[in-house]
Amino acid sequence: MSEAFNNVQATVTKLLQRYQESKSVAALADLAFLIKPNPLLEKIFIGADCAIAIFDASTTEYLYVSEKLKQLLGYQASAYQQGGFCYTISKMHPEDTQGILEVLHKEIDHIVTLTPAQRLEHRSSYDYRIKKTNGTYIRVLQRNLILNLDEAGNMLHLLQIITDISHLKKDNSKILYIINKPESGLTYIYNLADQRMLKDAFLSKREVEILKLLGKGYSSKEVAKELFISIHTVETHRRNMLEKTNIRDTSCLVHFAILAGF
Repeated sequence: MSEAFNNVQATVTKLLQRYQESKSVAALADLAFLIKPNPLLEKIFIGADCAIAIFDASTTEYLYVSEKLKQLLGYQASAYQQGGFCYTISKMHPEDTQGILEVLHKEIDHIVTLTPAQRLEHRSSYDYRIKKTNGTYIRVLQRNLILNLDEAGNMLHLLQIITDISHLKKDNSKILYIINKPESGLTYIYNLADQRMLKDAFLSKREVEILKLLGKGYSSKEVAKELFISIHTVETHRRNMLEKTNIRDTSCLVHFAILAGF
């Protein structure tokens, strides 16, 4: 076995242990409507054009996976429910796996610094490539939020929302991990070329202001007038946002920001 494979295996094992510090003591009554087949709910998720999963941290298994995931990737929802977290990792692109594992450790590092009330407000996003049943890969954006906590205040059930964003990214050189916060956020950028993770702001308050106006159809000139800044400043912010997110163009950036919860 290669050293890289052994490192991945060790990282996965450590991550499983960290998740399983949560203890499943709460009744699942609140989630029962998802565990049994619900055709109406599946229609709603298909209409939303995203796949939905509920992850149990205490068991590292999925309580629920929407049928939309089958449309997206080709796999039966039952395969994810039976294989759990390790099954998902096995379908990720080998070049992205180590980066995503580091992202997940970063996420837990961040969550443990929060109070229980803050943990329930936690929102995050990250993107990665995942294999379809036909052998090709697509890039997806996964949004996460904590649904509830165990008696010790550890995250227990997480809602995961998965959307195909292959058409938005310029290339596959970076993975973004975004911690959503009011007005702005915090980003870790994992560079696949040198396998390093860098910390950055996503996006600054000014960049969010500009992006929201661009999303309303404003031109750079109109944005500059609205915010009392120069067109040059607006264009500089646009370039910086595209470079930071590795997104193709401004329209794709607006779409990505909406999907990421900004």
